[in-house]
Amino acid sequence: MRLMVINGTAQKGCTYHMKEMFLDAFGREHEIEEYTLPTDCPVFCAGCKACFFEDISVCPHKKYTEPLWESISRADVLLVTSPVYVFHAAGQVKALLDHYGTKWMAHSPEAQMFSKQAVVLTNAVGMGMKNVLKDIGDSLDFWGVARRYSVRQTLFETDWTRVSDKRKESVRRQCQRVCRRLQGRSAVAPRLKIKLLFTVMSIAQRFIHKSQLRAGQSESADHRRWRENGWLNGGKPWRA
Repeated sequence: MRLMVINGTAQKGCTYHMKEMFLDAFGREHEIEEYTLPTDCPVFCAGCKACFFEDISVCPHKKYTEPLWESISRADVLLVTSPVYVFHAAGQVKALLDHYGTKWMAHSPEAQMFSKQAVVLTNAVGMGMKNVLKDIGDSLDFWGVARRYSVRQTLFETDWTRVSDKRKESVRRQCQRVCRRLQGRSAVAPRLKIKLLFTVMSIAQRFIHKSQLRAGQSESADHRRWRENGWLNGGKPWRA
């Protein structure tokens, strides 16, 4: 299996050590690609919307965003890590995800995303982990990721060396449990939420295109992707 890791912090603190536990459980013999933020994407989305009219190949930050998306596309499993920053995901994680709004189902999703699995790994001194799971999970869901899991732990510490053995063992057990699920699936079908989202978006695409035709507008890049993939006529990006 191919694992792609997005480290949401360059600090080698609690999040880093939890991630290392995950890699141990997953098996380091697998193909693993790691990226670290903000080093591997040190820029904010410019809001130019060029990718919505064409693709991320025209993104002004494509030297960062294209290699990352290519790695995401190759992977069977995605691991996205982020500590809790002021009750939400780290800003550098949000800055990366903003670049891929065009890959959401409402726009130009990619078929291979509907067979992927993903894990969000987070920790906090106290509260905020649910918000991190939502911040990152929204993008994973709207990309079409078939299955999503989490590894999360309240640590009550900011220094990994002072985290209790009990809490470290809880992280280890979570990692092992999630990895068994990831590797126990020979084929991955999208969960019901993803199928429902896709159905709603296909209806919306047909409605928007009819409105554009009535207004004399040309076919959008979004509609062209949906049409070329056969998704407007009952086709699905997953096996029935």
